[in-house]
Amino acid sequence: GSGQHTNSHLFEINGYVHQMPYTYYTQGKIADLPPGFENGNNTRFSREIGIECMSCHNAYPEHESGSTNKYNAIPEGIDCERCHGPGEMHVKQKLAGNIIDTSKYIDYSIVNPKKLPLDLQFDVCQRCHLQGTAVLAEGKSFTDFKPGQHLNEVMDVYLPKYKNEQSFIMASHVDRLKESACFQNAEMTCVTCHNPHKSVTTLSSTYFDNKCMQCHDVCKDNKIQNCTSCHMPSSSSTDIMHVAITDHKIGIHTTEKQEKGAFMGLFAINNAKPTNLSKAKAYLKQYESFQANPIYLDSAFRFLQLTDNNFTAYIQYYYLRNDEKGLINFVLSNPLDTSKYNSSDLAMSYSRMGEVFVSQNLSNDAEVYFEKSVILMPYVIDYKIKYGSFLINNKRLEKAKFIFNSALSLNPTIKEVHLNLGYIDILTGEFEIADSRLKQAIALNPDYVLAYENLVLSAKKQNKLEDVKFYLNKILEIAPNHQKAIQLLKQLH
Repeated sequence: GSGQHTNSHLFEINGYVHQMPYTYYTQGKIADLPPGFENGNNTRFSREIGIECMSCHNAYPEHESGSTNKYNAIPEGIDCERCHGPGEMHVKQKLAGNIIDTSKYIDYSIVNPKKLPLDLQFDVCQRCHLQGTAVLAEGKSFTDFKPGQHLNEVMDVYLPKYKNEQSFIMASHVDRLKESACFQNAEMTCVTCHNPHKSVTTLSSTYFDNKCMQCHDVCKDNKIQNCTSCHMPSSSSTDIMHVAITDHKIGIHTTEKQEKGAFMGLFAINNAKPTNLSKAKAYLKQYESFQANPIYLDSAFRFLQLTDNNFTAYIQYYYLRNDEKGLINFVLSNPLDTSKYNSSDLAMSYSRMGEVFVSQNLSNDAEVYFEKSVILMPYVIDYKIKYGSFLINNKRLEKAKFIFNSALSLNPTIKEVHLNLGYIDILTGEFEIADSRLKQAIALNPDYVLAYENLVLSAKKQNKLEDVKFYLNKILEIAPNHQKAIQLLKQLH
């Protein structure tokens, strides 16, 4: 992105990209945690930057398809092709001397958004300036949209709507503009007011006043007075702190605060007629990614019942509902046609099916599902962790060690991998190696209680009572109400 509002930072290990817990808020010149890390949700260095995030904040990268956040190459910033489409043909045409007089004709070797129909112009901008719950169309990815396409061919973007709601989120320009009378009563797009090649910070209020005056002849004395300051006031967004943005709902605004009313539903801002399956997936994603409100699951189930049995969506529903028996019954009574689903959705379903089948003591089936998830998405370390943990619990230590070592070779910064390898070493009596691995897990996260618990176990097995006391006290520094640690310390005194 531009860094006009915030400047966040990423780090990369073997192609795996995560966000650092540091953001510089450029408007107020404030350093703070990134959005979403506040309120006890600090994920430290483990927030994955998947292709959905990257596809708006950067030019399209070379994403490793068998992963969520592994990349073979990452560009540095937004490029021309995000708005003008692939440029190879254009370059070849110009190098060959095929020059078009664009004052008279359209150069069809490249997309000029200004020459597109209004709805397609709008789609170029709302690909990234419409933030919400994005649901991909069947067979599509987040890098499939090209200027000149209809956005709803690739994805539907949903937002929750409430009665009397005046608040808005950071990238809500499109949603708010569509609520404006100016938009509803005129042939207006983003480029009506914006020059996409110039930052708004370089333009005076007079520039935008003149844009308003093209339609509104209200200043007979020609003393234009910064129209946007009243009709598009700056305000803080609900999702990003230390930031003030222009409200793109053009209108007569009031400073009176209105109570947000009842929830009206999720609405696809870029598609007037989304499918029932798209709506079901939107409610499931809204529940899982943004707000665990049970009403979303109820709505998802209602729309799922209006579709064919979409296997992966039903697995997600039963899993989020914590309905283990419902999930197992669904799996056993519905044949799975794997050709209908992408590898990412299938792998997530298999991993979740493995978890649920284990909980119901169906270990043979669980192992099959865990293994399938790892085969389908070999670079997703979380699936390896779940499969390896299953193998440890079933005393398959050699295979578990192989799985965790393969994860370690991919990314050595995942604390759960060091933890489980350390636990395997405890079980096989290699205490020195175990302690080293567990301390590495703590180096990656100093508040990692599970690692300290395993250090307690290792010290007990070695009869190192002073070390046991030391690690128990460490646990209580992090979690003062840890009952097991309290009881063990009492027994040692």
